[in-house]
Amino acid sequence: MRLLLAPSASLFALLTTPAFAQSNDRGGVIDTVVDAKPTPAVAPAPTGDAVTDRLNALEARVKQLEARNAELEQQAALNQNRLESVEQRAAKNVQFGWGPTLSDPKGNFTFKPRGVIDADAVAFLEHKGGYDFNNGTGFRRARIGFEGTAFKKFNYRIEVDFAGNVVNLTDAYLQYVINPHYLVTVGQHKAPFGLESNNSDNYNTFLERGMFTNAFGNAGAERRIGASLSYQSDRLNASIGLFGDNESIGRSNIGNNISTPDESWGVNGRATWEPILDTGKVLHFGVSGYYRTALKVVNSAGDVEDAVRLTDRPNIRVDNGNIADSGIIPSVNSLHYLGAEAAAVRGPFTLAGEYGRLWADRPGLPNVAFDGFYIYGSWFITGETRPFKNGNFDRLKPFKTFGQDGLGALELALRYDYLDLSNTPVVARAGNKAHSWTLGLNWYLNPYAKLMFNWVRFKGTNTPLDPIGNETKGDALATRLHLDF
Repeated sequence: MRLLLAPSASLFALLTTPAFAQSNDRGGVIDTVVDAKPTPAVAPAPTGDAVTDRLNALEARVKQLEARNAELEQQAALNQNRLESVEQRAAKNVQFGWGPTLSDPKGNFTFKPRGVIDADAVAFLEHKGGYDFNNGTGFRRARIGFEGTAFKKFNYRIEVDFAGNVVNLTDAYLQYVINPHYLVTVGQHKAPFGLESNNSDNYNTFLERGMFTNAFGNAGAERRIGASLSYQSDRLNASIGLFGDNESIGRSNIGNNISTPDESWGVNGRATWEPILDTGKVLHFGVSGYYRTALKVVNSAGDVEDAVRLTDRPNIRVDNGNIADSGIIPSVNSLHYLGAEAAAVRGPFTLAGEYGRLWADRPGLPNVAFDGFYIYGSWFITGETRPFKNGNFDRLKPFKTFGQDGLGALELALRYDYLDLSNTPVVARAGNKAHSWTLGLNWYLNPYAKLMFNWVRFKGTNTPLDPIGNETKGDALATRLHLDF
């Protein structure tokens, strides 16, 4: 019988021959599959002995079943490998942080949704001036958009803001990476201007930036349509650009004139240097400036040509009352701005400040100048240190995440803020100055969410908030829930 079974054993050795290999989209092999119809084991020729012939037939059938079982086991293993390969590629191509990032297998293209929510609540305590501040709530920012890369060399971002029930375009640009140090950006983006302004609002220490940063930035910086060239390195960073107006600025007619004023334009630049840059040890210096012409003031009555208006609120946005206001300054041909900034980080402590001066050129009339500054210090009670990258503060990552392994990070901060618009030629606003103290407590739940508490004590002279031109004084108790992704 052994002689009769020998041919079936030799046939079984030929059962497992490769049939095909399937390639993935990278050009490699994902799996290999055997022939789905292996050569069956054949029973020996009849011997005439009924018992022997039946045993031979049973032996051949057993071999066929063993071969089929081996085939099914291999296919099951290959299917498992396929599933694991797909899961690995999916894990690589869709990576989750606070929001998902999608990419193609080779990383040439990426796509990531982004957004910011800043929900504020404030209560005012008026001490002097007669203005009734509005207590209440509001969305300081409610932004949604997306960003990503294309062909590895291009970055892009589009984002809109729905705060205040008004849709405004914030970012809409394309950026080309010439090499790791040089970037060209075209579209609506932040014009180079100061530490707080160019720093992401997601990473700033207080609910609002300094008053002079807002007033002078709105006149010639912030987000505008233009093109800029940037140089980036570990310690030295610089950028310069040519910019028009912000796309969200309205354009209206003056009286019966069917034409509108030409769009303003200007040149902005900023350079920073960190002689000390290490974890927990940072020393930062910077300068910035801009030149802007073809000015106009946009209001409901129409666009006012060759004019500028400098305003800001007392470090809170829920109420629209301006504590600093130059009035509409006419006959302004151009603006020149120059500012300086400095910051130092030592372990959990941060000290930072900026000073800026703005000149308004008025041909045939006396030129005027305005200035302002802020200085603040902060301390991370829980021991974290503020990170720094490319001339700006970066995202803080608490040592422990709230709800997972701890209570998050706590930061205590104090700022003095000053803006002097007293040289305005608008008689009704002559002598206008404003200053404030802000005590802040920030609770970082995780790198993307935090609760902010600000107590602002503000004071202004000859403000629009006082009908008889005396002082305006008050306190604001404000809080913010911040989330970004």
